[in-house]
Amino acid sequence: MDLTLRVCELVRSASEIMKHPPEHVHQKGNRSDYVTEADVHVQEVLTRGLLELLPGSEVCGEESTDYTTHGGDVWIVDPIDGTSNFIRDLGASVISVGLKRGSDLYLGVIYNPYRDELFYAQKGCGTWLNDRRVMVSDNDFAHSHFCTAMSVYAKQYADRCFRVLEAVYPECDDMRRFGAAAFELAQLAAGRVELYFEMRLCPWDCAAAAILIEEAGGYWECLYQNGLPTDRRFVFIAANTKENFARLREIVTREIPEIPYDQSL
Repeated sequence: MDLTLRVCELVRSASEIMKHPPEHVHQKGNRSDYVTEADVHVQEVLTRGLLELLPGSEVCGEESTDYTTHGGDVWIVDPIDGTSNFIRDLGASVISVGLKRGSDLYLGVIYNPYRDELFYAQKGCGTWLNDRRVMVSDNDFAHSHFCTAMSVYAKQYADRCFRVLEAVYPECDDMRRFGAAAFELAQLAAGRVELYFEMRLCPWDCAAAAILIEEAGGYWECLYQNGLPTDRRFVFIAANTKENFARLREIVTREIPEIPYDQSL
């Protein structure tokens, strides 16, 4: 766990940048997609530190300009997941760092500086929240909370999302929307929510969270993909138990039988 704990230290240090409100906010692809100088600064700090921790590795980050990787050790970084929340000071933004070794996820770190909650996992070592080990909940579908969204960056696919919501909602306990995928998926790994669906995620949204969920006893899948790709967008689902995952997957694949968008980043 030495490498994972060193990543934890680096992420905590980089989070100091988030203590200052952003002075400049820019739109990226559309009116709902933002970037601040803090996003860029956090990624720069993480990139330098991660490459020092693991010489010869590569970094694929949300604020990168080139997403090409070569299949070795790849750090997958979201410097501030929930930038819109960060701009509005909602206290629901995290730093997310995952490491993929070849085709396998090896470690993940997600830090919420507002609650000083550090989630981390390494392959074969379980999932931890600060100094205690955590597991997914054992709630059945009827007693599950469902985290989801409506494809905010590509609202033309919202109708498909709504169909999934309409199918899941009568069967589950309730729904939540926090506006930050890594934040929500960390809650699933810690047993606070049970179901997750998002129409159009990028690798940095869920790379760290996927191994958190896996090591906490849960299940996840990038639908219609082989593993978790680093070069494209995808439909992502996760759940706490095998039974809940199977039911959620049944609903989502029925309503979205194929990926309806250009997957390029």
